[in-house]
Amino acid sequence: MKGNLLLIDDEAELSESMKELLEDEAKEIFTANNGAEALMILEKQKIDCVVSDIKMPVMDGLKFMKIARERGFSQPIIFFTGHGTEQLKREVRALGANDLLMKPNFMSLEDSIRKHMSAHLNH
Repeated sequence: MKGNLLLIDDEAELSESMKELLEDEAKEIFTANNGAEALMILEKQKIDCVVSDIKMPVMDGLKFMKIARERGFSQPIIFFTGHGTEQLKREVRALGANDLLMKPNFMSLEDSIRKHMSAHLNH
């Protein structure tokens, strides 16, 4: 059973590559360039899993997650970033993220999406 995936990244080329790579993992894939765009998509679409970069203009991934959780959105959020540290990993987990993965490790990203989307869909 597949759900809908939301990819949030300000790098358009990476977003497109991720969308192509992950097309077998989701029923439908939506993309946003920043957290503000992503919140609008969350309000309008049924999303079952979110993959987000952290450092983005307009609204970064952490602020996006904080607002999404305040608005009652509970779907899994996986951070996929080039700027991960152990401190950041602890911080995002404390905020309620499901995972923090390092770019460009697409294999672990696919595994994490499968695991968390499946758990969300079966909940």
